[in-house]
Amino acid sequence: MIRVHAGSARDRALIVEAIGAAGRVVNGVGPFASDDTRVECVVLGSRHPTSAEEFELVRELERNMPWVPIIVVTDAVSAVALWLTKTGVSEVVRYEDIRAELQARIKAVRRTAALHSLADEVQRSTLTPVLRAALSHGLRAAADQPVPSVQELAAVVRRAPASLSQAFWRRAGGHVTLREFLGALVVLRAHQLRTSGRDWETVCRDLGFARRTLHEKSKRWPGETLGQLARTSRQELLAQFASDHVHPLLDGPESDRPPPAA
Repeated sequence: MIRVHAGSARDRALIVEAIGAAGRVVNGVGPFASDDTRVECVVLGSRHPTSAEEFELVRELERNMPWVPIIVVTDAVSAVALWLTKTGVSEVVRYEDIRAELQARIKAVRRTAALHSLADEVQRSTLTPVLRAALSHGLRAAADQPVPSVQELAAVVRRAPASLSQAFWRRAGGHVTLREFLGALVVLRAHQLRTSGRDWETVCRDLGFARRTLHEKSKRWPGETLGQLARTSRQELLAQFASDHVHPLLDGPESDRPPPAA
């Protein structure tokens, strides 16, 4: 679902027309509702001069819907840099370009924005340089082709798989393994491909996994069959991934439990 905010009915109509078949659109006027858990992107129309209320709206969206990418549509060249430097918006598109560009920008941010944001969070964290490099690489790769194994990720950062797995395990406080982290990223990408319209056979072929293997990964995390996974909203899945696999790394204590094999 795409939520649209704009200062006038005319601008809302321009944006909705440009979005076209990119997704179901809801009018953003009014308070946040329970249905907003299924919003995958917000498009905000902002005419020059940009108001303080519009900046506050973006900040409110970031507080209430932190995993949702925000695209601003504006009419002034000077406003582009202003939005990109002063807020966490993902993209800025000019009104004169929305017919040609808005659909493509929406598709791009819906696929990559959340994982890239998590990668940036990892890069800013107190993790060791090796873990920062490995995990941010894994998160960014999962927006297209997830890293399939601990061995391949370890090769990227030139570390032994067992050493990298143990460092991850200790930092996560024994709550999650590196193998589980990578498996969850495969599930996230599979879910994105499936909900974009592909059938499971095509998803498996694109990712290089047998359907049974993908089913087993989904049963491990988030504990759903592929059919159930397809009915889960992307925002719910991303929030659960962050809670289960990222927050233990950023906040968890060191663990004295013995690490598993790589």
